[in-house]
Amino acid sequence: MGLTLFSVTGCSRCALVKKFLRARAIPCEEQDALGEDKARFAAFYRAHRDRIVRGREGVEFPVLVDGEAIRQGVAPVLAWLQAGARLDPFFRYAASPRGWAAGIAIAAGDAAAAEDLFAVLAFLKREGVRLEIATDGRNAALLEGLLARGLADRVVMRLWGPPEVHREVLGETVGLEEIEASMVRVTRFPEYRFETVVACPAPGETASGGLRTLTPEEIAATARWLKEVTGSHRQPYVLIPHAPPASPAGGPPPPEPGVTSSSIVRHRSAARTFQVLTEIAARSDGTAAAHTAREEHPPAS
Repeated sequence: MGLTLFSVTGCSRCALVKKFLRARAIPCEEQDALGEDKARFAAFYRAHRDRIVRGREGVEFPVLVDGEAIRQGVAPVLAWLQAGARLDPFFRYAASPRGWAAGIAIAAGDAAAAEDLFAVLAFLKREGVRLEIATDGRNAALLEGLLARGLADRVVMRLWGPPEVHREVLGETVGLEEIEASMVRVTRFPEYRFETVVACPAPGETASGGLRTLTPEEIAATARWLKEVTGSHRQPYVLIPHAPPASPAGGPPPPEPGVTSSSIVRHRSAARTFQVLTEIAARSDGTAAAHTAREEHPPAS
């Protein structure tokens, strides 16, 4: 079965995918999801609604179908077109501010797929899209590659807690040397921040399972670690009360009840002993005031 692209008229992100298809001469059936192919998309959506993210304003396009595979959002679609499932660990659907591509995480992917990863990001950059990259310290060498190629406008590094907690949560045999190398490299990007989720996954459960709340003392130890590794007590450091709920496309575990911005003021005070710029996120995704306008449309009915 061939490729099918559901797009809408006037969607700039859809236009980027179509340009990529033309440049690579990839055959693809294009469907106008709100035009003449509205009924077909409505049927498709009803059959696959558990695999398509729908926000309050509707479905974000483009949506690509390749047999049983479904990818939504410009970056995940381009990644699939570039290298299929090989790039899946690097890309997930994420609501992005206009002009940005988020949901790009370099930590869990295969470093051997670096050239395909860079090719997708380079295409987006050439088309004027700004790139937000997430990391937790793994695949430190990829950060260097992104830096050398100018392929990240903002880097966000998640610290799950002080060194021993961070390594436990990752649940892998990743050395502190690699994590700390990433911490230093992050500070070399044009824009960056470090963040810690106060209600973080229990050890080894980053994708599902229970959460536990870090203590103010553990947050202070995390801020001290950040100071010692980077040599600065003025790093942009954000405390997130809890992880956002999981979406149909996958994501972190649901929040722990009772963990709110007002309940972690003591955590912020503890962190400011070592990182004076520490703030509490206004939103659970770590962004305080990012504009989230998207090219969204309600599903056809």
